[in-house]
Amino acid sequence: MDQGILSFRSVRPDKSLIDEIFTFDVRKLEATPGVEISKYTIALAQWLVYYKSETNKTKVELLKKQRMLNGAVTQLLTTEILKQYKTKSAASEYIVASTQELNTIKYGIDSTKDELKLLEGVDKTISELIAAFKRELTRRENELYSVRKERYSN
Repeated sequence: MDQGILSFRSVRPDKSLIDEIFTFDVRKLEATPGVEISKYTIALAQWLVYYKSETNKTKVELLKKQRMLNGAVTQLLTTEILKQYKTKSAASEYIVASTQELNTIKYGIDSTKDELKLLEGVDKTISELIAAFKRELTRRENELYSVRKERYSN
């Protein structure tokens, strides 16, 4: 793969600026300069690229762990165990539960899935926040246009 396609990996949004945006007091919106709102919009867009990149990395690690676990279970699964536990999934659960290393991997998989569940949908809410800041800039632009038009028409 062309390394240029991975340029998004160099995005490192300023954490303090992102924290400032997330704690933005909406009551100060009118007093916030347009340049600041533009800065917020761009910083959030950069953060969104970073967020998606990190989320995707986590998903890849999850897939690797799952493949490792499945491969190990397949190697340890015998016809005797399968006969004893009747189904492949029950036999697989037994193998994982009775093998410390596989149990640790399974715990890591479950923890990663929980983490991803917590992050689910955050990208959409950040996109909505970006859109809200953009709408505010458009509102200000339209307001300024109306004021200028009114001045020059009198």
